[in-house]
Amino acid sequence: KQTNASSSFAKQCAERSSLSLLQSAVSHRCYSSVLPIDAIKESIKSSLLEEASKKDSSFWDEKPAMKGSPARTILKGINCHATYSVDIEQRLSDVADVDTPINKPDPLDEWYLDAVSSKHTNQHDTLNRASKLVDEQNILRIPEGVSPLDPNVNDPFVLSRPDVHDISATIGNDLVGTDHPVLNSAARYFFNSEDGKGKGKQVRPVMVMLFSRAMMQMGTGESNPSTAHALKSQRRLAEITEMIHTASLFHDDVIDEADTRRGQPAAHRAFGNKMAILAGDYLLARASICLARLRNVDVVECMSTVIEHLVRGEVLQIKDNRTGVPDMEGYLRKNFYKTASLMANSCKSAALLGASANGSGISPVVVEAAYLYGKHIGVAFQLIDDALDFEGSAASLGKPALADLNAGLSTAPVLFAAEIHKELIPAMARKFKEAGDINFALRCIEEAGGVRKTKELAAIHAEVAMNAVASALEPSPFRDSLVHLACRVVDRSR
Repeated sequence: KQTNASSSFAKQCAERSSLSLLQSAVSHRCYSSVLPIDAIKESIKSSLLEEASKKDSSFWDEKPAMKGSPARTILKGINCHATYSVDIEQRLSDVADVDTPINKPDPLDEWYLDAVSSKHTNQHDTLNRASKLVDEQNILRIPEGVSPLDPNVNDPFVLSRPDVHDISATIGNDLVGTDHPVLNSAARYFFNSEDGKGKGKQVRPVMVMLFSRAMMQMGTGESNPSTAHALKSQRRLAEITEMIHTASLFHDDVIDEADTRRGQPAAHRAFGNKMAILAGDYLLARASICLARLRNVDVVECMSTVIEHLVRGEVLQIKDNRTGVPDMEGYLRKNFYKTASLMANSCKSAALLGASANGSGISPVVVEAAYLYGKHIGVAFQLIDDALDFEGSAASLGKPALADLNAGLSTAPVLFAAEIHKELIPAMARKFKEAGDINFALRCIEEAGGVRKTKELAAIHAEVAMNAVASALEPSPFRDSLVHLACRVVDRSR
């Protein structure tokens, strides 16, 4: 009877939502000695992860769940990828229902995977690729009308330096502060490092400020009071972007049990897991307060989406860690959620803030270009990170080489290799834990050109980003610097 009861209860639990499961578990706690609680929990966890990781999962549905539906919608979809009308007030008045998002979601249905092959020259021509592969090195051709790189004119890091050089200091000294000394030190860990290593490359603030300056060239100039106010808001947006990014690093390193970050001990190694998690939560809270003070509902929705996407990306990573065998499209979608979404929505938010100061209203072409630029730079950025894990050293990367492979992660080079070497899949499924698995994976990657294909796909996405800004923005050193930043993302060693 106990066996039948256990089986029946497990079946009921598998069909209920997580909320119903919790209620049921409480009501049945007196039977914990006879029910296979651990097995039930594991079964439910697997079912929930499987459902949440689906591209069209109702977990993330933007429409309210039907009455009686087992999967209740908790987060209304607030994805930011849309066509804009000129009159924002009219647009907001048309969306009276608080459950209705202002912006439409990005379908995430084009990754240019069919273009990754030296045999597919026709596909390259169709995409109007701006790069060639010469001796396995990605050489990006500059879009027509963009001036060549000149350190004194359009270097992205030189041009952005006046805007971003003290962002870490501003965050550490002015935006992050608490009366708890340990939490205070933990939250400021990456912002107040004396040697400068902790602040990282700051690519995201650079992107935000360069796009903001490029938009300014299309308007009335910095001397206009409304433009000056927008620039101040955009600068604060750059700081918010870096705070959200850093918070995600705190959480990721705890989940991944990382030892180092940016060439120094990971935050949880310095302060412990609990304090690192609290510091990440605190940074997100402070970022949310600063975001609300921008007083732009479009931007608030846009940047709030990033936090949802960080969670979605982590759910996908947990699922991949359990199965060991992600598919390439699912892997790229996870990378969008974890990396590219922040870049995409930050650039888009910069465009929205700049457009609010421009008397001509919001340009859908420029806003769309901002989103596409950030999205494809983000995808390219993570792909190059994947490649560098197989080529870089601990000194250049700030973390051990082959860290992903040793952690059992199947990144882009591995997935490209598995398309040719199917015998690699069992090693992926067991996360390269058996003797010889890693060396076998390295051989397969080399034979299949996994690293080269990863770089090629990164170059394709970088070119999409370059073409977006080159066609939407008026010529200026800041527009050109955005193009050269895309080149830097692909051609880097750390």
